[in-house]
Amino acid sequence: MAVSASVEVFGVRDALKELGQIDKKLRFKAVNKIKAASGEMLSVARSTYPDNSDLQDTLPGWSTKGRLGYDKKKVDSGVTVQVGGRSVGQSYAIVTIVQKNAGGALFDVAGLRNGSEGVGGTDRLGRNREDSQSEAFLRNLNASYGKAQRGMWRKIKVIRELADGELMKALEEVAAETNRKLVA
Repeated sequence: MAVSASVEVFGVRDALKELGQIDKKLRFKAVNKIKAASGEMLSVARSTYPDNSDLQDTLPGWSTKGRLGYDKKKVDSGVTVQVGGRSVGQSYAIVTIVQKNAGGALFDVAGLRNGSEGVGGTDRLGRNREDSQSEAFLRNLNASYGKAQRGMWRKIKVIRELADGELMKALEEVAAETNRKLVA
């Protein structure tokens, strides 16, 4: 259950591919340089998740333990940068910010698809639906933090603006290094 946001740049995929064919160590350094430039984006993404005490006050019973437990320290460490991603048409996601922690992803997107529908009464198939724990959990989560896309998605514009600054400098350095290696 990973959640991600991407920044797309044209031409960088080929540069990294060429760099990997020429010199693997240099490609590794280039990837590290790109990841280091995305530190500010990560801090913005991490700041969107609430502290444990805030969450325990509004959602009592959501534990900090277990696979789906919410622990701010683990949620923050789950927000990571991956270099690369899916290509869509001619564009390629060069940097993808991913939430790898299940508790953080649950906070972020719980109830995204028909999250509050079917509370009480019958569902679309005619089955009797009583108010369950998961529906009460979603109701409390939506009331306290808004509808789904609660985490890093709320700051996607800021993250993309940061990507235009520091990340673009790092990508230009990587492209220049690749060109130097190709010419040599």
